[in-house]
Amino acid sequence: MTYGKKIKQHEIVVPTDPLPVWYFVFHDNNSEKYIAPHWHRGIELSYVEHGRIDDFLINKKHYSSKSGTILVVNTQEIHSIRDFESNNALALSIIFPYDYLANLYPDIAHQIIKINDPTNFSSHQKLAYFHLQGLLGQFIKVYFLEVPTKHLEQQRLIDEILCLLLTNFTEDKKDQKQISDRKDYIINRLQYITQYVNNHYQEELNLALIANKCNISKEYLARFFKKEMELTVETYINNVRAEHAYQELKSQKKNLTQIAIDNGFSSIRTMNRAFDKLYGKSASKMKKDLVK
Repeated sequence: MTYGKKIKQHEIVVPTDPLPVWYFVFHDNNSEKYIAPHWHRGIELSYVEHGRIDDFLINKKHYSSKSGTILVVNTQEIHSIRDFESNNALALSIIFPYDYLANLYPDIAHQIIKINDPTNFSSHQKLAYFHLQGLLGQFIKVYFLEVPTKHLEQQRLIDEILCLLLTNFTEDKKDQKQISDRKDYIINRLQYITQYVNNHYQEELNLALIANKCNISKEYLARFFKKEMELTVETYINNVRAEHAYQELKSQKKNLTQIAIDNGFSSIRTMNRAFDKLYGKSASKMKKDLVK
């Protein structure tokens, strides 16, 4: 199962049994180049061992990840990935469920983890960052081992990683109540919109219909969504449809016309345009490449 499909199940984070966290190791082209904007209550850590992510969008800020880069997505921050270099790449994502973390470290309720801009690190933080890179690299190595103590070793590394993050890279949130109130309002509306699209992408969808469901004007919806998600509602709908269509295309069990219709596109032409914008290659071209 791909990361793109798994992450949608982890808006409520389901740990990777038997560990208390969810994790995924990217390797051997087992992930997609694009992961749509989403969020979860858990705190996510991303680490690139080899390869790169050209555009990792976190809370409206754009980051570029290369070998050795560590990024953290704090609770309920909207994030997405575009242009993940999957050829010969090796990367790790860990999501710490919020309740699990809060039980161990209650201060996280009024703190955030700030690790995404190493240029502002103190000398102590630079050493901690280097140590963290080593632990994350070890976690990836253990992932490929088949030994009786594998899960024990993973648990030990998770504990060390978490301790390093919380000891060296936490800061108190500023104007906590104001930020929290605004975030709840934005998150609730965005959750409704994106969940509605994901539940009804196979049906006819448009700005006016979704605005009516939210009891707001379509003009307001267009401005709100573009501001918070950095893409239009129409683009988001087409991206969701294209992601689902891509999975069906890879199975090669249906023709292009059937794939387009089954995933909400009006024609192969509209599906091709969506694929081209999202993946840099039309669905028709992608299908030809898969059968070579």
